[in-house]
Amino acid sequence: MSMPMRLPLHIPVAVLFSLLILAVGATISVYHFGETRLLIEAANATLFRDRAEDVRRTLNSANRAVRRSFILLAASPLADASTRAQRFQFLPELTGLLDADPLIDSVMVGYGDGALFLAQRARSGAMAVWSVIDMDSTDDPVDACSGLEYLFDKDLRLIRASAWTGARIEPRLSDWYRLAAASERIEVTKAYDFQHGQGRGITFARRNGASVFGVNVSFARIGNLLAEQVLTPSTRISLVAQDNSTIAAPGMSLTTPHDPAADGRVWQVSIAPMPGFVDETWKLVVATPEDELFAEAYRLRQRSILFTVLAVILSFPLAWALSRLLTRPLHLLAQNAREVSALQFEPQADARSVILEVDQLAGAMSMMSGAIARFLEMGRDLGSARDVASVLEQVEAGAREVAHVPWSAVRVDGEWGEGMLAAHWLDAAGVELSAVARAAEELSGFVMQADGPLSLRLPASDGGMLQVLGIPLRTPEGEVLGTLVLADRPSARCGLARAEVIGFLAALAGTAAVALENQRLLKGRKALLKGVVRMVGEAIDAKSPHTGRHCRRVPEVALRLARAAHEAETVPFAAYRLDASGWEALEIASWLHDCGKLTTPEYVIDKATKLETLYNRIHEIRTRFEVLKRDAEIAYWQGLAQGGDEAHLRAARDELWRTLDDDFAFVAACNRGSEDMPAESQQRLERIARRRWLRTLDEGLGLSNAELARRGSAPARPLPADEPLLRDDPTDVIPRPPSDRLLAGNPWGFSMRAPANLYNGGELYNLRIRHGTLTEEERFKIKEHIIESIVMLSRLPFPSDLAAVPEMAGGHHETMDGRGYPRGLCGDDMSMTARVMAIADIFEALTASDRPYKDALTITDTLEIMRDMSRRRVIDADLFALFVAKELWRDEVVSAAPPAA
Repeated sequence: MSMPMRLPLHIPVAVLFSLLILAVGATISVYHFGETRLLIEAANATLFRDRAEDVRRTLNSANRAVRRSFILLAASPLADASTRAQRFQFLPELTGLLDADPLIDSVMVGYGDGALFLAQRARSGAMAVWSVIDMDSTDDPVDACSGLEYLFDKDLRLIRASAWTGARIEPRLSDWYRLAAASERIEVTKAYDFQHGQGRGITFARRNGASVFGVNVSFARIGNLLAEQVLTPSTRISLVAQDNSTIAAPGMSLTTPHDPAADGRVWQVSIAPMPGFVDETWKLVVATPEDELFAEAYRLRQRSILFTVLAVILSFPLAWALSRLLTRPLHLLAQNAREVSALQFEPQADARSVILEVDQLAGAMSMMSGAIARFLEMGRDLGSARDVASVLEQVEAGAREVAHVPWSAVRVDGEWGEGMLAAHWLDAAGVELSAVARAAEELSGFVMQADGPLSLRLPASDGGMLQVLGIPLRTPEGEVLGTLVLADRPSARCGLARAEVIGFLAALAGTAAVALENQRLLKGRKALLKGVVRMVGEAIDAKSPHTGRHCRRVPEVALRLARAAHEAETVPFAAYRLDASGWEALEIASWLHDCGKLTTPEYVIDKATKLETLYNRIHEIRTRFEVLKRDAEIAYWQGLAQGGDEAHLRAARDELWRTLDDDFAFVAACNRGSEDMPAESQQRLERIARRRWLRTLDEGLGLSNAELARRGSAPARPLPADEPLLRDDPTDVIPRPPSDRLLAGNPWGFSMRAPANLYNGGELYNLRIRHGTLTEEERFKIKEHIIESIVMLSRLPFPSDLAAVPEMAGGHHETMDGRGYPRGLCGDDMSMTARVMAIADIFEALTASDRPYKDALTITDTLEIMRDMSRRRVIDADLFALFVAKELWRDEVVSAAPPAA
């Protein structure tokens, strides 16, 4: 791709001078054209206002004339005239009302019997001036010629009378008649086409007894009035309603008079509000083509353009000579600017010039280069600070260096907590100076309320003066987090009095405020995360008494052991070093290592007997034994009733009772699960289970939808039903759904095998458990908490520095020999922190004293068990040896808080 052409500087400068002359000429031309245009526009506006005022007066006059007409008509006996002769007596009165205003088209009266008397201006005939339409109530309303039309000259002499050729006008069916007949005031209709064929307009109407007077105002007459107001041959004028519909225009042939697309010309549009009739407001719109309105201004502009072109041609040689004077300094400045844009701040060539502005630009360029270099450096330092103290130290040192002052101080509000330099003042050597500290404290309140830098002089302790500059550390949202104060002895070279230094310090203070705000937000987010993590851990502890305070104590032990490994210098701990993010990840992982227990049913965690689910089902079995004992009692009495031997029957009953009591005691002992169950006990359970009892109630009544679904479509057994005393019913088995199966190649690498069933509540199945109280399915459900923990933590959007949390938390059930779960990892596959978690988890579980199912082991017994586990490569032997050597179980040995990074 070819580079665009570049020209020597004097060429564009010469062109610039020429363009300047051209611009001056063009400006003069545009100015003259604009002034002429303004004068014409002002004259047009004045003329428009005058014309608008004329139209306004005419409309107001018409409105008043209409209302006066009703005042006169209200007292007229015309309302009571019942014959044609009586009505014609009032013709002079009606023609007088028509003469009162040119906008009134006609005056009419409608009678209650359907008669109509209408007077209007004549539309045809050389001598006819007035036209009267009279329709009597005796005429047939169906006949089109049921009325008469009379033509009169100006002296009201009859010229001709003829039958009315139009459709009969029935006043009582007209809107004006109906509106007025139902009202006591003047009513106005909407615009409509007059029935007497005189164009379009509106009607003012008012009731007078049983008659209604109407005054018609014609829009065509308003259009004739507007035709007298045109300014140029093509001027368009109209009255427009509030909905922009045209009310009246000359000839009523315009669509929208102010439409500039009507013929492709540019229009000058003027709009003025006009009073409509009654409560309406109209607009007078006048549109004039600009080519007609500004014709004279266009001619003057053409002459100015010709003069400007001639001036440019004659002045170009002079511009060419002057342009060479500016080339060399500007070339150097361009080179310096390219270096600054490339963020290269090496010493630059001197670009001084005899031209003051160019010389000032060279000095400003040099200062800007240095300021940008220092500001970028300080920005990097502030961005790399990890705490508030580091931010304040960077700001204090940078401000002092930029301003070249011996004293500087930074103060932040005490809301930071933890004693992080709140209200602490430092001088250049880190020693508190009484004078500067006192001045800073006194200025602090004023500076924090100021909109910008605050500068003043204060007396020093040695009798001299101090030039003090205070700048608020204000965030972009306007919140003031602290103050930056600098002090120096007043002198001509004092940097605190230079505007560029103050501006740079203000920018530095703004950047520092953003850095402080970021630190505050980061601290708040971390505190929130820590609170949420602890809330989840405490919720797990509170969920079940079998958990106790496990999630709270494991972090204490884990942090102690990790601290010891972090500080150890021997192999294999020399390479184990945690930064601030590592300690945070360890704390989160230790609090959330059992978060999957939130998904484990409480009755599984708390299962104290073999038959326990949400309740202990031994009570159901006890009831069945009671039923069998009642059956034995009933058999005893039935035998007596049938004449049997009482002693024999009693002995048989008592023997059965003893057998049942002994069998139930055995079942109840098996339910406790406190010791291993040998094969003989299992065989006895099976013999007991085969004992039968009689059920007389439908076992399908009162079941939940889930229980009914497990029963399926199997038919109910007829009653009474013979049932085993201990049963394993298919409905007690809940199959494992496909979504809950751990398939090979799962994304988490879990190697545990899930039982085929999710739960098995069979009574005999549970009572035959050899060890403890949990079935195979329930043991897997408890172990499954670590799977859920890993899945839940893996789905959280941890940042990159906390990405190891799932691995740390998910390995505390893994073993060094690879026989742990859920992944079956070996020691080399586990991080040092995951091994720390495993030891902490085991130690806490063995020594906990708040578990309802066991007593706490002594430290000696616990260490002996864990020593055996380390020999069997269950836990990390080196970490366990460090744990024992440092006696980390002692509270007074070391704080559980992570060390400072």
